Amino acid sequence: MAATAFSVPTAQSRTGAASGGGDLNRLPDTPSFVGRQDLLVAVEEALATAGSAGAVLVGHAGVGKTAVMQQVLSVRAESHYILRIRGSKGSRHQAYRPVNFLLSEFEADVVEHPVMVLRAVTDLLNQQARGRRVVLAVDNVEYLDPSSAALIGQLVLSETAIVLLTAQDFAAADPLFAALWRDGSLRRFDVEPFNALEARAFVETALEGPVSSEGLRLLHEMSGGNARFLQASTRALRGRRLVQQGASWVLLPGSTPVPTEIIDAAQLLLQDLPAAQQDIARVTALAGRVPLAVAQAITSSTDVDALQTAGLLAVRHGRQECVEFTDPVMAAGTAASLSALRAGELYGRWVEDAGFGHLLDPERHAEWVVRCHRPVPATLALAAARAANRAGRYSEAAAYAELEDAHRSSPAAAVELVRALTLIGRFTDAADAVLAAAPLMAQAPVTDAVALLLADATLRNRLGQAGVEETLVDAEERLAPDAGLDAVERARLQAEIVIVRAEVASLQGNFAQSRDLVLSLQASSIRLSSEQGISSDVLLCEAWGMMENQLDALQLAYSLAGRLREVDISHRTREIAYLRLASVYSATGCWGPGSRELRLTGKDSAAIYHGSAVQLAVGLAHGRYGTPADALVVLGPAFDQLRVADPHRMLPLAASAIAFCYTMADDIKAAIPFLRDTEPAAGEPWVVRRMATQLQLLSLGLREAKPEAAEQLQALGRSDRERGASLFGLSALTSSVRLGNSGALPESSELAARVQGPFGHLCEMFAKGVGSRDAEVILQAMELAAAVGDQAFSRDAARSALNVARALGDKSTVRDVQQRARRVLSEMGVGGPASPPDCLTPREGEIAQLAVGGYTNREIAESMCVSVRTIEGHLYQIYSKLHISSRSQLAELLPAPL
Repeated sequence: MAATAFSVPTAQSRTGAASGGGDLNRLPDTPSFVGRQDLLVAVEEALATAGSAGAVLVGHAGVGKTAVMQQVLSVRAESHYILRIRGSKGSRHQAYRPVNFLLSEFEADVVEHPVMVLRAVTDLLNQQARGRRVVLAVDNVEYLDPSSAALIGQLVLSETAIVLLTAQDFAAADPLFAALWRDGSLRRFDVEPFNALEARAFVETALEGPVSSEGLRLLHEMSGGNARFLQASTRALRGRRLVQQGASWVLLPGSTPVPTEIIDAAQLLLQDLPAAQQDIARVTALAGRVPLAVAQAITSSTDVDALQTAGLLAVRHGRQECVEFTDPVMAAGTAASLSALRAGELYGRWVEDAGFGHLLDPERHAEWVVRCHRPVPATLALAAARAANRAGRYSEAAAYAELEDAHRSSPAAAVELVRALTLIGRFTDAADAVLAAAPLMAQAPVTDAVALLLADATLRNRLGQAGVEETLVDAEERLAPDAGLDAVERARLQAEIVIVRAEVASLQGNFAQSRDLVLSLQASSIRLSSEQGISSDVLLCEAWGMMENQLDALQLAYSLAGRLREVDISHRTREIAYLRLASVYSATGCWGPGSRELRLTGKDSAAIYHGSAVQLAVGLAHGRYGTPADALVVLGPAFDQLRVADPHRMLPLAASAIAFCYTMADDIKAAIPFLRDTEPAAGEPWVVRRMATQLQLLSLGLREAKPEAAEQLQALGRSDRERGASLFGLSALTSSVRLGNSGALPESSELAARVQGPFGHLCEMFAKGVGSRDAEVILQAMELAAAVGDQAFSRDAARSALNVARALGDKSTVRDVQQRARRVLSEMGVGGPASPPDCLTPREGEIAQLAVGGYTNREIAESMCVSVRTIEGHLYQIYSKLHISSRSQLAELLPAPL
């Protein structure tokens, strides 16, 4: 059974029993425990089962075995007699050393005879336990000496005690324990490293606040999910790269130190190895991976095999067999432990003399050369920058491109620098890099010149500067037939230009132009790469979704979701794909199945590995669907991280979304601080400005300015229609109707009939029901909204249906509407329209709730300091408004107060 749990030390927590052992019943307060409860329950069940020998927790050092043990034992501290025992490498050859505290009062002749020792210890434990069950908690059971292991085993076999063991290598423990496991009396639990969700729980508990996805991803990668290393990594970054911004912890740019604990663990791992094997491990750590043939040529294959057998290194099969560290965290610790002199010696022997530098990973190669304090060749700096940009390590890519001023002499390096600076949001620095590269353009190869022009066009669009079209035309003109390019390279560059044009059109809200560009590219004879295929399809999917082809968009979106899990593409292409697909799924009313396809649900650990831009899209979906609490959990850290770096220019949208969610939760005071960041600026994508505007208008509507907000939403919807952004137009017009603006009904109905997909169908049904004042049709819209998880739309539809029914004056219809609305909304976990503000006054609502809560008229009168006759008059008005005649009918319509 694989599970994870861990403890976070608190200010009150202190050390446990001494390494030799002791009575846990006298231990101080237990640390605060954070982890999965299923493992705790299973271990406790193993200890409580009749005839059980206990349980063993198996996992790597630092993974959290002892924390689990401590938590389980803390629960049993009162009902069990618990002894802590710890094995260690230093005492594995000393008889009874770990259990010496039990034997200290015995005579020497007793200790010399195992049978007498067993009898004496049994009597001692029975006497001290005083009827309680004895639990022997043994850390590092594989390091017990044979005498201690035999004693503990016999105590278990005689049913004097049960055990709770931890082990890194259970196969190395005394065979007696393996026999207990094989016969089923000793339960084994494999404790795995934290997944990303568990790591988040640990880090946010330790830091006492939410952490951005960028920070969490780095910490998880640094630690490999190991609890001890995660704690060390958090401590190493706190106050340096991980700082508190607003209510969240965010990641700053900069270098990442390897924590001392990881370096020490790596050194400990290697210290007992022969010198030749240590060198192989160190070279592999520095290089990332070493071709197997090279490793076997420089050293013996026996040494390589020995490191594989020990589980330190592994052979990866691909186009070329390579050796690499099994644990990347240990590789980082090993590399960090080496001095510049030692790294240089290994570089000279293994790279320069063996001549396999061209086979190394370029990033690791460049890092190795820098570690040796040697100059990095321009070709290596360029290769490292390209690899880092592709992997999404943009800060590192910028640093590589600037090594030895490579970007000032190499147009290709300048391209990578501009791309990297743009993708981390350092737009001014990127613009300076473009200017610095201008003198290189005259002699630059066509491929590099076009790439630099495309990077410049993208940057200009981000900054809202003029000249985007001129720059793209310049790029096209450089692909003239006499440019000296082969047909394949020319086609590739032509496709890149079209895709950048489509991206610019999309960011400017010209979805028809984006669609036409992509369709023309796909109809051409150009064969697209995987990267280009994903980019173009995502743009087409977005264009279809925002216009009137939602069914085509959704079909393509589901196809893309599968392809994104399979193809090898750059980090930028993948992240933008997720961002656009999330927006399509949310806007078309398919967020539930779409988020599962993209693995963006809150229960999926993969979701944390997306940056704050994608987190913003997730938060927007939660807000749109009427769950502000869920939205704020995601939006808060994303907003705070975007204040540090906002490469997609999305900060105003994040601020508007948070303000909207707080307003929806009726917390206007909390919304106010975010309003200053809602104002748009030049260069921000049209979609960002457009969505921010609608959220601000919806917030205005929630603040009781419904008529004003509804009119502005109607005007916004008309503007969207003229632009061709039908889905946005439908959303604005329907929101206007939901705020009570019947004047927007004709436009909403007409547009809904043309827009495909679940959201279009929902809007069409709602508009039809409101327009014909048919409560049944509106209720069907409510149920349809509930089916797609849109709580906000369900509430509004329920309220509209109730208003229509009341206006008809049919008491049975009113009751039917109320009951159906309450049933559907309660199934979604949403409160029904119990006391609509447009029906009952606040005073009447309070009296109605007290009445259905079981209070008599006299009790209500006394609590409100009024006469009974006044309460009776209020109840008469309530009954008239709700078209009922008794308290029992009132109870059917309004839920009793909790």
